[in-house]
Amino acid sequence: MEKNRKKQKRKEHILIIILAALLAALLAVSCAGKPDKRILRIPESSDATDNTRDYLIVDYKDKDQGEAIPGWVSLFLAEGVRGVEALVEFQDRFVFISRNEGNSFRALTQWAAGFSPIQDFPRLAAARIETRFSSSIPHPDEEYGVFFETLIRVSSDTLWEGASRNDDFWIQRQGIPNEEEPPEMEEAENQNPSIEAWEFFILVSIEKSLFASQLDLIFNNIQVQPNPTRDQIAAINKVKDRFYDGF
Repeated sequence: MEKNRKKQKRKEHILIIILAALLAALLAVSCAGKPDKRILRIPESSDATDNTRDYLIVDYKDKDQGEAIPGWVSLFLAEGVRGVEALVEFQDRFVFISRNEGNSFRALTQWAAGFSPIQDFPRLAAARIETRFSSSIPHPDEEYGVFFETLIRVSSDTLWEGASRNDDFWIQRQGIPNEEEPPEMEEAENQNPSIEAWEFFILVSIEKSLFASQLDLIFNNIQVQPNPTRDQIAAINKVKDRFYDGF
């Protein structure tokens, strides 16, 4: 009888070990299938705002003083920086607009106050240069080789001269329901109609000739390893020769 009891306990112990191993394996598979959590920052863009939903501008800078929304802001919201560059005052200048948005007016105000053309313009320049080289190119790192990555890095590290902060502005927007959305989504938004956010814009410009001369220095002094292939050199030169077409 005692021997049978010991055998039964041994079997139970082995069963517990097997169940624990199976549970550990299931947990490992489950964790492997879940992506890591990431903290996403709202990007600052020098292009037009890409709002897929309609919204109302419920407040803006100096509205309480009877001022209107500046023309450059309206043009940027509708057409991007190229719309602003079409203004007579920017005829000989490239325009870059740093944009940030969020739900904290205080945090955005601090961001705008801390913006420096000397420190922050290189990022704006590098982003626009990257966009120009990657336009209509699905894999620019393959098209241009190491040159592409090096160009963006050097552009970001360069202390550009001549960039000036011309103006800044903010708006407060409120989302409005989209008639094409499912009823349940509209109902959810109607329960919280005050979905609001602030957008801050900082307008920076630089003389075209001054920008071009500094970019030419970057182009001429970039050295990469391994050397670009013949096809990559041809692709690079093709963009460089017509760089400002669509820039």
